[in-house]
Amino acid sequence: MGSERRTPGRDPPVAVHTELLHESERTRVSRLVFPAGSVIRKEPLGPGAQCRLRREVAVLERLSGAEGVGQLAAGAPSFPGSLVLADVGGTALSERTTPWDPARLVELGELLARAVAEMHRRGVVHRDINPANILVSSGGHVPYLIDFALATVFTAVQPAFLHHREIVGTVPYLAPEQTGRTGRPVDQRADLYAVGATLYELATGAPPFGAGDPLRLIHDHLARIPVPPSVVNPAVPAALSAIIMHLLAKEPDDRYQSADGLVHDLALVRRGATVVHPGEHDLLDRPLTPSRLAGRDREIDELQEVFAEAMADRCPGVLLGGMPGVGKTSLANELRPVVAGADGWFVTGKFDQLRRDREYDGVLQAFRALGRLLLAEPEECLAEARDRMLRALGPNAGLAAAAVPELAALLKVRPEPGDPMTAQVRAQNNAVEVLRAVASRKRPVVFFIDDLQWAGRTELGILDPILSGTEHIEGLLLVGTYRDSEVDAAHPLTPMLARWRRQRAGPRLLWVGNLTPEGQAAMVADLLHLDLGRAAELARLIAPSTGGNPCDTMELLGALRHDGILAPCEGGWRWEQTTLRRRLHHVEVPGLSTARMASLPPGTRETLVVMACLASRVEMGLLEVATGLAGDELERRLAPAFAAGLLVLESDGRRSVRFRHDRTQESVLDGLTSRVGQAVRLGLARRLADRHEFFAAAAEQYLLVADAVHAEQERQLMVGLFRWTADRARMLSDYPLAGKFLTAAVKFIDPTDTDQLLAVHIDRHAALYSLGRLEEADEEYQAISRLCTHPVGCAAATAVQVSSLFNRHRVSEALRLGLEALQNLGLAVPDRDHLDAEIDRGLDELYQWIDQTSASDDLCRPEISDRLRLGAIQIIDRVMSPAFYGDQTMLAWLAVTTLRMWARDGPDPALVGPCGCGGSVIISRRHDYPTAYRMMRRILEVSRMRGYEPHLWLAQFLYVAFAGHWFDPLEDNVPAARRALEGLVRGGDLQNACHTHYVLIYNLLDSASSLDVVAAEVDEAIAFAVRIGNGQAEDAFRTYRQLARVLRGEAAEPAADEAAVPSLLATDLAVVFHLHVAWALAAAILGRPADLDRHTAAVMPLLPTFETNYPTAVARVLRMLALAGRVRAADEGEHDALVAELDELVAWLAKRAVDAPVNFSHLLRLVEAERAWAVGDFRTAVYAFDVAQREAAGRTRPWHRALILERAARFYLAHGIEEAGRGLLAAARSQYAAWGAAAKVSQLDYAHPALRIESAGALPAAQPPAQPAGSRVTVTTGTVDLLGVVAASQTLSSETGIDGLRSKLGGVLRDMTGATGVCLLLRDREERGWSVPVDDGGAVSLEEAGRRRLLPPSVIWYAERTHEPVVVADATRDDRFVRDPYVTGLDRCSLLAIPIMIQGELRAMLLLENRLIRGAFTTERLEGIMLIAGQLAVSLDNALVYASLERKVAERTEQLATANRRLEQLSATDPLTGLANRRQLDEVLDAEWHRAQRQATPLALAMIDIDHFKSYNDHYGHAAGDRCLQRVAACVDAGTRHNDLAARYGGEEFAVVMPGTDTATAAHIAHRLRAAIAELAEPHPPATEWIVTVSIGVAAITPTRDDDTAALVELADAALYRAKSAGRNRVEATHPLPTPQ
Repeated sequence: MGSERRTPGRDPPVAVHTELLHESERTRVSRLVFPAGSVIRKEPLGPGAQCRLRREVAVLERLSGAEGVGQLAAGAPSFPGSLVLADVGGTALSERTTPWDPARLVELGELLARAVAEMHRRGVVHRDINPANILVSSGGHVPYLIDFALATVFTAVQPAFLHHREIVGTVPYLAPEQTGRTGRPVDQRADLYAVGATLYELATGAPPFGAGDPLRLIHDHLARIPVPPSVVNPAVPAALSAIIMHLLAKEPDDRYQSADGLVHDLALVRRGATVVHPGEHDLLDRPLTPSRLAGRDREIDELQEVFAEAMADRCPGVLLGGMPGVGKTSLANELRPVVAGADGWFVTGKFDQLRRDREYDGVLQAFRALGRLLLAEPEECLAEARDRMLRALGPNAGLAAAAVPELAALLKVRPEPGDPMTAQVRAQNNAVEVLRAVASRKRPVVFFIDDLQWAGRTELGILDPILSGTEHIEGLLLVGTYRDSEVDAAHPLTPMLARWRRQRAGPRLLWVGNLTPEGQAAMVADLLHLDLGRAAELARLIAPSTGGNPCDTMELLGALRHDGILAPCEGGWRWEQTTLRRRLHHVEVPGLSTARMASLPPGTRETLVVMACLASRVEMGLLEVATGLAGDELERRLAPAFAAGLLVLESDGRRSVRFRHDRTQESVLDGLTSRVGQAVRLGLARRLADRHEFFAAAAEQYLLVADAVHAEQERQLMVGLFRWTADRARMLSDYPLAGKFLTAAVKFIDPTDTDQLLAVHIDRHAALYSLGRLEEADEEYQAISRLCTHPVGCAAATAVQVSSLFNRHRVSEALRLGLEALQNLGLAVPDRDHLDAEIDRGLDELYQWIDQTSASDDLCRPEISDRLRLGAIQIIDRVMSPAFYGDQTMLAWLAVTTLRMWARDGPDPALVGPCGCGGSVIISRRHDYPTAYRMMRRILEVSRMRGYEPHLWLAQFLYVAFAGHWFDPLEDNVPAARRALEGLVRGGDLQNACHTHYVLIYNLLDSASSLDVVAAEVDEAIAFAVRIGNGQAEDAFRTYRQLARVLRGEAAEPAADEAAVPSLLATDLAVVFHLHVAWALAAAILGRPADLDRHTAAVMPLLPTFETNYPTAVARVLRMLALAGRVRAADEGEHDALVAELDELVAWLAKRAVDAPVNFSHLLRLVEAERAWAVGDFRTAVYAFDVAQREAAGRTRPWHRALILERAARFYLAHGIEEAGRGLLAAARSQYAAWGAAAKVSQLDYAHPALRIESAGALPAAQPPAQPAGSRVTVTTGTVDLLGVVAASQTLSSETGIDGLRSKLGGVLRDMTGATGVCLLLRDREERGWSVPVDDGGAVSLEEAGRRRLLPPSVIWYAERTHEPVVVADATRDDRFVRDPYVTGLDRCSLLAIPIMIQGELRAMLLLENRLIRGAFTTERLEGIMLIAGQLAVSLDNALVYASLERKVAERTEQLATANRRLEQLSATDPLTGLANRRQLDEVLDAEWHRAQRQATPLALAMIDIDHFKSYNDHYGHAAGDRCLQRVAACVDAGTRHNDLAARYGGEEFAVVMPGTDTATAAHIAHRLRAAIAELAEPHPPATEWIVTVSIGVAAITPTRDDDTAALVELADAALYRAKSAGRNRVEATHPLPTPQ
């Protein structure tokens, strides 16, 4: 027999002639000619060559003597490392001319089918049948199957979703299930598909879908039906064509089920007989397993819908829950072809019920599968993916490489887990970033995790941010399955499921139940190939036994088939009902699997027991070691289990065997006695412990039988395995697993081995802390204290224990423990009497260090290596938090001490955090802001140069929180804070990341151009605080949310916040501090002097605690405003004291203005002006207000600028300077409006009705200096605007073409405004898209213009949504637009966008740009441009003719009248709903009342109220509430008659005035409106009907002279009350009493 065997001492003979037949990277095939004849030598090459050789030899030995199959050469010389095969001569089919003669093709096909049938009978699946692997002998034209390199003796193989470059087989002939894109197992029927593809090529001249691009071919195999051969080649008989098409069916169940059935039909064709139904005489000779899902059409449709929603960013994932055996996994696998059809990837992982180590981590398995797909990409694609990941992962790339070996190969970085205490958070962030770097709409990814009921909290924590919507990943669909029967109240998945159910945009939750009777009938029909009627009959009989469970159905049918009760017959299956009923009466489905296994050979049963003890899925290499069997023998023993349908071979690059269903594994384990199970596991552990790669599996087995190990040497081996496994688990943040092994290890360590005991206790203490089991951690720390003989040895545990105590609010204990540990480490902690002196002495030393050395000196010094120092630093880092809340003086000493360590011993990463607090100490104790700034800059610089990540980001956070705002512009502090936030999140420091949101909020509150930006940041901050459980930060952030709502007019200042202050003072100063600052700001803006005084007075005592934070500056400025107001009203007794307090604060602000003029100089001028006003210095006040306006005008400080303008206006008005005062007040109103402070705008409009008109023409805040008299003709801004308007008028009147209009208008606007670019965009009325002109005279879409960077689309979209002009002082610093690609790389960019409305519809947009100066366009000069915009609108529409523009400009009175008319029109409309507002309602109701009175006709009124609207707002939020109001309003408007008036009455109430309408008619209209609103089906879960409904009260009256409108309103309101009292969602009508005669 020819193989690698050879006789010792003899060399192979020399061939007379050698002919190379084929050579590739994996194989070389030669013909060797000897005097006695020729043989074929096949040499496997490359990696795994010998393994492949042994496997192919085993297959060929199994096929020995089979006809039509290439054979090993008997008696041939041996060649080491080679196969020697019999030479049949002839050539491969791939070298023959096609198409073949049909008659010859039928003969060849029949012979080929016979060879395949024999191969399958011997238990071999070829997996690569194609013309190149079929030889046809030169003499007899007999086909021979060759090349069994990919063949398997396993009858069911589950292929992984492999990259198209790595799919096993030859793609043009590949069965759909072999692509891994269908989720179906590969069995003998895949060979039949390949035979069909081969016959198709021989019949037509080409494979079914041609050749070429493998991705296209895979898609065609999955989705396209080939053209029938008889259509391509009419010479092909219809019967042969039908047979080939039957072989090429997509679903294995729809093909021939055996090669014998194919032989039968081809023989009929050869004899000239008719084949009516191909495969009709097929015999089923395989286990009953479905190849497709039956009865799940609805669920499959829903999954496809979910995938579409995920690709549209509307759904993050789907979870499938149900009982075991219902087919959840199979259902999820239905997404394989869906994602493959979108050129995407499907990756999967599965948790195991017994194993918890990393090899059986389902999430990790899925990431490894994703890594394998990436590694198969072409190098250019791989390089792009690598760059994206490295940028996203940053310093955590080492952790990703340590967790996922494939990512280590991909990223080319050294595995480096980093700090285990933060590894869990960093791993979760890594998972998100890797998926974000890979998934996209272009290449979507379905990430499927099976059996989440066996996942732990850590693994679920990776999925939670994605499913909860916290992390959005484009192109990703996350899929999970779980057994709901195994997810109890204590399971970590339970609260997540509850939370996801409540989310509006959360994952889809699908419950998969047992099959319906129709579904079970369909499944039976598919399994047995029965018609639906007979299948339904059988399904009804077995339904009581299976309950519709698909797994039980397969098990029962298989047992009935095995027992002969279901027997094959002509055309299908037969059964005798009486016998069947009798068998079903006694059957117990759960026991059938046990009975089936009992019928297996003893060797097979033993192997299955070993496999079941290991896991549900076991790699073949592991199983070989565990059983002690060679590969060939192992495969022989497993073969009967495969034949019985119990096992499936998985092929994902590593050959693994898995139980077809977890219930099979459970059945095997249930059949073991405890004694047998213990013996099996102990034997497994001992065998696996000899192999390093199987240490984790050995530890798992030892863990279950540890008490049975008695030999001391073996116990120590076992302890070593437990510690090794725990270390690996801890490295990947799997603390439950680590804790389990460490707990087991402690029991078996020799009590005299204190070093090992101490090490295990320290590791277990850290694991318990990370798991939140803090009381148990306390006990562990006591054990550590008893064992530890040197303080250095327990420094790490003490640091953890300090955090443990602090997290339970045991601040004093944490501080005391930390300070005692520092004393033990040799660090002298001063007593309370000497603490201040020691701090001052340390600061003096640090001043010398900062003055006499530089960062370069620090960089020259080595890092600290002394263990005592490092232990002390570690503890100080943890003690800082309890010191902050419990002892500020001790905090100062700790910060100074670490800075002195830095100065004396050199920098170290662990020093960065404590040293970063040093700046705060210098400011609070020495009030030396510059030195604090220099020190913190130095720490940051050294950290950056040394690459101290993640500590660098802590330094950056401390810098922006304590120092940046005192010297750097707020505009620079914001991006620096964002970088710190991202770095801290990546580094796992979530608490400091949360605190970074404070910096962003209060910096943006002062520097963001819109309150919307602030509100969005606050919402993000609250979500982050909730996610990490930081209740203190959440409370503080909610204060700012309420502030934004108050300023935007969405809420009033809640008294509840103030009521809570006394209790908060004792526990949470930070929340109280931010609350007072926020409400002081609201009081200042909204003009509440008493509240301003009260809140600023309350916050002043808190300033020393928060001295370094930016809000202290805001608090002082607001206090100065309050004091100035009090000085103006003070009597002589308190006047001087108030002025002295004010002067002290002004002096403080003057110093800050010197250090950071851009942040503080305009505020200094404001408070100087207020002081001068307060003390009666009119001239100084005028000058200071003027300078404040001028300095604020060039800065993005919206409320600063608005408040300066308002205070200056009130100063002028108070002194009788009316015109200037009104102009400034109008300008202030414009600033407040632009910022979004609607409450303030409404307040000003109420007090000064004319402001709304005047604000459009408000004077600029600062005028340029006047030119010397006589030096030149003075041209004012108004004159320039007038000339521009005139020029535009001439242009519009002389130009009718768009191109000419653009050209000339652009010139005028450039001259008028100084714009460096002018663009006129047009909006298509039908498609609603924007058209942008380009240089060649054509136009492109706005999206294309954005891609070409012709203009910033985000500005256009913003103006389009608001329908208001957008003035952007500098887009590179404006948070709304800074991310627009157009702005990237620009130094500055002023923008002005003006919507052009035509007949109420947005039709055009003017965009002006200036890249030379910031603030080139101002709201004060909009009037002239808006006039041009109005003229342009008329010109574009060709509908209106302008009167003389010069006359309009000159006739100011007429302009004012026009504006008044427009104001009146706007004032009659509710801005949210578009309906008439209350004012117009009152006017119309009064007019219709008098008309009805005169004409003696009835007048009806309907009052409409949305039911349970408050709960709707509470559930969905106010933004959704506004949208609901708009939808209801639109419905009301559409349902009223043309002469009726629909109006918003207030809040969620509407009113409809119906002239000439009696009660019956009005009630009919009301019923129609109520039904129409209900038909909207607007979701409203808190409501009884689950949708939004309304209650309506109707009244009608014929007015008399004695009545008034109030009577009608009261009647309708009373009817509304009755409707709501009677249960809501109804109409009630009030019939008025008869008028007395």
